[in-house]
Amino acid sequence: MIFDLPPALIGKFYQQKPISRSEEELRIVAIDMSQDTGLVFDESSQQLIGQPLLVGEHHVMIHYQAQLYQQWGETQSSYCLLVISPDPRSLWQNIPSDPQQLYAKPDSASQSIISSHIKMLAASQRGRSHAHKGQSREDDFFIAAGEHWQLAIVADGAGSAKYSRYGSQLICQTIGRFLSTVLTQPMIDIKLELKNALGEAVCALENEAAAQQVDVKDYASTVLAVLCYFDSQQQDYVYWTVAVGDGAIAWYQPHTEQMQLLNTPDTGDYAGETRFLSNDVLMQPNIINCYRSKAFMPCLLMTDGVSDAFFDSDNALKSHQVWRDLWQNLQKNQALDDDKNLLEWLDFWSRGNHDDRTLVLILGKEHG
Repeated sequence: MIFDLPPALIGKFYQQKPISRSEEELRIVAIDMSQDTGLVFDESSQQLIGQPLLVGEHHVMIHYQAQLYQQWGETQSSYCLLVISPDPRSLWQNIPSDPQQLYAKPDSASQSIISSHIKMLAASQRGRSHAHKGQSREDDFFIAAGEHWQLAIVADGAGSAKYSRYGSQLICQTIGRFLSTVLTQPMIDIKLELKNALGEAVCALENEAAAQQVDVKDYASTVLAVLCYFDSQQQDYVYWTVAVGDGAIAWYQPHTEQMQLLNTPDTGDYAGETRFLSNDVLMQPNIINCYRSKAFMPCLLMTDGVSDAFFDSDNALKSHQVWRDLWQNLQKNQALDDDKNLLEWLDFWSRGNHDDRTLVLILGKEHG
């Protein structure tokens, strides 16, 4: 056997020249192999070409000539193996989660809010790693809007926590409903009310844990939130952020390509560890911050199932180019059109990144 063939992959077009182990100058004149593979030999380019169709190890007979004294010698034959592997995506099962279990919830969700001046899109998709085992989506979100404000929240339940699927949901709903109520009142202290909302969420987790007679850590979840409103006195846009745990919050203005990261992923004491909402975390500084802009800035919030797939380092999170690539990817796939398209986009393929994915966008009407 003096030839090798690079492996092929179902779903990926194949165009490869057999690799010779001989030091002689060789010319391939024909290749015999099963037509079921979907590949054919193109003599002019000396390549096997086509769309691989049949998974497995395939015996290939290669007929070739060696050059001798500037002439091609007699035709000889040698066999080799061609391995065609399945599309990795086809190996993932999609098993529905148990609708009868405690804290059952849909495996995906989406929502939109559209007004004369604002557009909010939210979508949350169960990750392949959970779908493969029939486990529940552990991410959640909440969005709401008033006459002069928009509120977006995303939460990522801890994979090690038994009821994190409900912890993330309870955090989002408690903070969202609390703030939606207080924002209807005049002259409020935003930072104080954000602290109060976080405190309410922690109490809700503790009460639920007590009712179920389990540890409150069974409901562990991160939380990221943005409250945006227009300050008519200062004539600028105000963005209050809450950041506990990983994931990302950022401004991105596609017209000017201006971007700013609005959080620092909050990690724990060990590699791969993150922090979750708790009474101890509430005592830490800098989980609530405020940013101002003279112009409205589209805002994105995402759990690490999205951010890890697009930003492979802290430097990437601060890169204008990487954020531009993400925005262009959303545009290309019409994911900014509506929440259903956004939910479909979240099923994108990224090798090694199969966690739950949640993304919320606060957009101006011109960005949709």
